[in-house]
Amino acid sequence: MRNIIKYLAIIILGGTSASSGNILPPDIESMEAAAKYSMSAGGQTMVVMYDGKIIFERYDNGGSPERLQMLASGSKSFVGIVAVAAVEDGYIKLDDKVSDVIEEWREDPLKSQITYRQLLNLTSGLTTSERGVTSLFPSWKDIVAKPMTGKPGQQFEYGGYSLNAFAYALELKMRKETFENYLKRRILDPLGIKLEWRFRCADGNPQVAGGAFMTARDWAKFGELVRLGGKIGDKQLINSKILMECFQGSEQNQAYGLTWWLKKPVTSNLIGRLAIISWGGVANSPKLPDDLVAACGAGKQRLYVISSLKLVIVRQGNLSRKFNDVDFLKILLKQKETGESMGKKETKQVVFLGGE
Repeated sequence: MRNIIKYLAIIILGGTSASSGNILPPDIESMEAAAKYSMSAGGQTMVVMYDGKIIFERYDNGGSPERLQMLASGSKSFVGIVAVAAVEDGYIKLDDKVSDVIEEWREDPLKSQITYRQLLNLTSGLTTSERGVTSLFPSWKDIVAKPMTGKPGQQFEYGGYSLNAFAYALELKMRKETFENYLKRRILDPLGIKLEWRFRCADGNPQVAGGAFMTARDWAKFGELVRLGGKIGDKQLINSKILMECFQGSEQNQAYGLTWWLKKPVTSNLIGRLAIISWGGVANSPKLPDDLVAACGAGKQRLYVISSLKLVIVRQGNLSRKFNDVDFLKILLKQKETGESMGKKETKQVVFLGGE
């Protein structure tokens, strides 16, 4: 059966608006080529948002504008944003010891030294989750009881247990509000977006490191909050200075901040350890913008934010491993140019409906 493909592209021709400065959006040929590449590698959604407006959408292989897609580890990005919101609201300080609220850790010589920052940048030394497993997590209490496999702050180990431990600690700190409700009240509702936790831990709490499902459009709106430095409309939803903590790498992995992947060079030894997320090529690519940050999940679920180009890009797909971040971004950004407009501003909307 032929795949049904529906997409909408808004092409900005002949110039830029005053709010866009000198930065031009990707041209339609580049976006179509990137969408074709994504589709061939199991892509189901692709949304390109430029300067706050969606200029391209495409849905293939069962994807649709209304479908809530699995974000897998892309779910982690919400934890980092919740964390900096909690800092602004006075609940936590990133470098405080988590044992101030998790009593079970107070007498442990290693766990007592773990900070909130180390849980968020995956350097805590706590046992990591089994790779590739998102829907069968133990309870939050069982997670914090897991043994240590390293010393706090001494190694980067990718996994989901430390982020669920963070959510547990934050709930204890807030006392009267759950992590799930805080995320909804503080971030999701002001943005007008919805998220479903379809994968939960054994105790019913959300599996915050991989259990979220969301539409491509809503994930793009979340990315726009990041691009604008925590601002939505006229409201500063998150302090921009505090938000920047999410995009500071650690000594153990410069390419990973507080739940966000960064375009920062990494050593050859670390590239091998990052193979699970396939980010090493992006981190060391000389051809991609240095301010690129991303939320990444299995199946190549991707939310890219490139503030210097006014871009937010969502790509979601099935569990195909054929998709390559560098190839996709090079196709999409290949004809990106900056410069003064040479013609009269004109906007044209073209709607394509077809099958392939």
